[in-house]
Order: sequence, then structure tokens, then C-alpha cells
Amino acid sequence: MVIVMRDGRVLQGTAVQIVKGMQDIAFGVERLSLGEYIDWVVGNAQRFESVALRVQGETDEEKAASLVDEMLREGLATKG
Repeated sequence: MVIVMRDGRVLQGTAVQIVKGMQDIAFGVERLSLGEYIDWVVGNAQRFESVALRVQGETDEEKAASLVDEMLREGLATKG
């Protein structure tokens, strides 16, 4: 999968790889687990974009896939 973030950055791979790529370029989140980072993204989307990302899942893989789907649905990213 390839997605293009609103800032023009292109991320590709599985949903987990995409979310880890997002984490790699985010400031101050390198010590968060993947699940914690996803929660951080959801919180910031609400605070700064007024966007409610409805991330679901039990595993990091499910949550990452749900996050990518929600970002695409809300227009925070597009398919590349």
C-alpha cells in the first residue's frame, strides 16, 4: 500500500510499516510503543484537526490497519 500524507510525504508498505514510518518522522514519540503511538495520533487528530479517528482492534496490526483506513476516510492522507 502507498499513502500520501497531507504534507506530501509518501509512505508505503503494510499498515504497520506505514504507521512505524509515521512514528519515525514524528517528534518526541520514539519511546512510545506502536499502540501508544496510535493513541497519540488519535488524540492529536482530535485536538489539532478536530477529527475523530475511530481506531479499532485488539492487536497492533489491527489498530495500525484501522488507523490508516481512518486517515484515508477523513482525508488526512490519500492513496498513492
